[in-house]
Amino acid sequence: ISINTKRGRQHEINRMEAGTATVVLLNTSGNYWPDNAGGSYYPNVKPLKRINIRVTYNAVTYDLYTGFIEDWEPDFLLKPIKGAVMNVRCVDLIGALSRLLLNDYTGYSLEKSGTRVGHVLDNLAWPAGARDLDTGQSDMEASGELANVNAQQHSLIVQQSEAGIVYVAGDGDVQFEDRHHRLKSPHTVSQAIFGDDAGEMGYYRLPMSFGSTHVLNDIRISREGGYEQVATDATSQGDYGKRSLSRTGLLMTTDPEALSQAQYLLKRYKDPTLRVKNITLRPAVDAANLYPKVFGYDISTRITIRLNQASLDKEYYIEGITHGYRPSRGWETKWDLSDADVQQYWAIGETGFSEIGETTYVAY
Repeated sequence: ISINTKRGRQHEINRMEAGTATVVLLNTSGNYWPDNAGGSYYPNVKPLKRINIRVTYNAVTYDLYTGFIEDWEPDFLLKPIKGAVMNVRCVDLIGALSRLLLNDYTGYSLEKSGTRVGHVLDNLAWPAGARDLDTGQSDMEASGELANVNAQQHSLIVQQSEAGIVYVAGDGDVQFEDRHHRLKSPHTVSQAIFGDDAGEMGYYRLPMSFGSTHVLNDIRISREGGYEQVATDATSQGDYGKRSLSRTGLLMTTDPEALSQAQYLLKRYKDPTLRVKNITLRPAVDAANLYPKVFGYDISTRITIRLNQASLDKEYYIEGITHGYRPSRGWETKWDLSDADVQQYWAIGETGFSEIGETTYVAY
């Protein structure tokens, strides 16, 4: 009857949330009652069964969501008990991490952030073939003994320390992208243009904002065993007041690296910008062009958005993906976005980003 999936985050400074899905199934046949021994899916109507949501368009199959069923919730379209349906509520592996406690007498050694993410997945017994992990740019401190440490919380600290992200792709593979991931192909080139001129692909909604929500001009970063590192901007504070961001307990191994993160965040958020918060597409209006994109693009895909009346012509990264389908409306996809232009740096050793003058400022 309907499908809704959500993965990623709404804003790039936020953490990656557990991917969720809700599928509403018509249950007039009774196949989805868990105790119906004559049902087609008995005895597999159980919580924590793996679920994969995929679509096929023009003979190409796309994985949109992979997770685990948390709840089977019976309901009825017509009250009191007519038109049986089953609401299937799902969460991906990130949700499973939040229920895992790490206990290890020896703990983790000093290692790259990508290696640390891999070891957390090992503790969850997640298959090595179902993960795509960058090596990482930062070393993570040795943990010492782990006693009832929440795996998701540890993963989030690793992500903040690296300035990277962990999420589950549509096919179920765990992705770890370090902070240089988007400096490499194919993320350096826009994959499509969405705009209001002839020849550009249209969109259904384009919410924007120009406000103070994400103005930050007093950044404070502390690592375990280190001193607080501070980056401030007097001009921004004079214009908008003092607006602070504090991160503590991070796992990078040196104070200079903590300071580099503070300076990176200050450079990015000290001034307000016109933000395109998200873009919503209804692909049926231009099926041949839009369906392959709404089904095929994933987190970190780079796109261009244009709106002439706002003098808008900028490139964005996809940060979050929401899919929805119901017969009365058809298919709708929303991409949460972040500004790609402010993520361009001079980064030693990265092709196309290691030439002075080619990018705006130094990465770390």
